[in-house]
Amino acid sequence: MDVCIAEMTSYTYAVKSERLLRSRGYKCKVTRKEKNTAGGCGYQLNIYGHCREAAALLERYAIPYRTLSDGGA
Repeated sequence: MDVCIAEMTSYTYAVKSERLLRSRGYKCKVTRKEKNTAGGCGYQLNIYGHCREAAALLERYAIPYRTLSDGGA
């Protein structure tokens, strides 16, 4: 299964993105990052499957995220 991590800009956007993606049938979960990086909020969205399509949906709804990376299975 394809897993990717979207570093979120705020906890509010993390929750909004999780609700949006789940309402569209995407499996995802907001988690606390192990290490807080500069410019981030400390939360990330783990997306399980169809990462590019999920990222496009976030962009379509103007939900900002910092980076989208491979989850390193």
